[in-house]
Amino acid sequence: MKDLIKTTMKPIKTTFLSAGIFVFYISIYQVFAQNILIKNLPLDSIQVVNAIVTDAENTVWLGTAKGLVSINRNSEVKVNKVAVDTLKSSPISCILIDSEQNKWIGTYTGQVFKISAWGVTSYYNFSKFGNHLITNILLDRNNNLWLSTAGNGIYTMSPLGDMLNFNSQNSPLPNDQVFALHLDNQGVAWIGTGKGLIKLSGINRWEREKKIEGEISALAEYNGDLWVGVIGLQETELWKYESYRKWVKIELPNFMRYTRFMKFAFDRNGKLWVATSQVANFDNGIWNLYGDEQGLTSKSVTCLHFDQNNHLWIGSDGKGAFTTAPIQLPERKEEKLPFVFIEEKPYIDEDGLVPDKVSEAMLNKPIVLKIQFQQSRSELLPNSIIELEKLVEILNKNPDWLIEISGHTDNVGNPKLNLELSEQRAEVVRDYIMQRGIAMSRITTLGFGGSKPIASNSNPKDREKNRRVEIVLRKRM
Repeated sequence: MKDLIKTTMKPIKTTFLSAGIFVFYISIYQVFAQNILIKNLPLDSIQVVNAIVTDAENTVWLGTAKGLVSINRNSEVKVNKVAVDTLKSSPISCILIDSEQNKWIGTYTGQVFKISAWGVTSYYNFSKFGNHLITNILLDRNNNLWLSTAGNGIYTMSPLGDMLNFNSQNSPLPNDQVFALHLDNQGVAWIGTGKGLIKLSGINRWEREKKIEGEISALAEYNGDLWVGVIGLQETELWKYESYRKWVKIELPNFMRYTRFMKFAFDRNGKLWVATSQVANFDNGIWNLYGDEQGLTSKSVTCLHFDQNNHLWIGSDGKGAFTTAPIQLPERKEEKLPFVFIEEKPYIDEDGLVPDKVSEAMLNKPIVLKIQFQQSRSELLPNSIIELEKLVEILNKNPDWLIEISGHTDNVGNPKLNLELSEQRAEVVRDYIMQRGIAMSRITTLGFGGSKPIASNSNPKDREKNRRVEIVLRKRM
């Protein structure tokens, strides 16, 4: 085994205000739901909710693309910035509240914030291993922090700040895409990767669960049973590992066979609820689907959670948060958009970059490259080469300029997968210009998924504008 990557980082303190036998379980299902009412919450422009948790006081915390939102029992809403600086809030991908009521917050770009119960923030920069979205945060019984990422495997951090990274290059981990992570009562880590389920018992004891093939998208434990959501080789699968001894495959209804499990949750009665494109529960062998008729108008559910009063909270990609809780938030009108003044840019026209008109006036400004990729993939289309050759020409003429390349998508589909795609597209541009002689030391790549739209996403034309690669040129200091 190759050596593990290891560093030590101390937190920067700042203040923050605020094996088994196959058994097939045949189930009955129905495509209608019990009589509950789900309502959409008026949260201004907060449309993407990736994580929901509750604290000891039953305050609900939402991890959103625009920051950390809290809703207390009096229906008071606060939006809190979570950022390294005060300029912009980092988009939040996951949240954990530990036994001491510390909030651990993971972002789209490999950063972790710990907010104490007293409002003091510690910052941990895991992005040194790569700017990858953090998909889960957990603490084990020794207070070691565990993180899973969409692109670089898993990270751990000891209470002293010692960091480790396990990925497919330095460990037996078969794939760097890890969307699900669970720590059982014996301290064993169950790692859901893009190529199966892995068990890690201590640093050098890796074991693959050979009964389950495909991408693991969700993991949860209830009453001593492990539940596993799988994008199988043929269709979606749901497995239960009863008492961690016997595997049971759960029969799925037709409406769930070609979807993706995002999250599992259990209500006060031990009933399993799942977030897929919509929400469903598994009640005594019967599947119930919740959708438009119950008030859940989103077809892109990202997460779900039950609060202390057994009220259901649902996050979505595009329509904010939904809940069954009897809270009353005031309706709020959207603020008017500020005026945008158009700047004259001689260095770019309808055909893309214009190398002959390059000047320092284009430094420190986002420029959209006129390049195209295959639909939902990172392969460049042939007509993009002209624009990339122009970019190489500009960089060769200005050897003291640095370049930041960022990938962006629209808001259609899974935000975690969109982030991964945006990273890959930025890296494709980087790889091309490096092959043409531009030094890697001059290049930085970032992926933002759909978190930074330049158009509304309300129609195909505007969504096309948001599917882009931007560059920012800067002079070397």
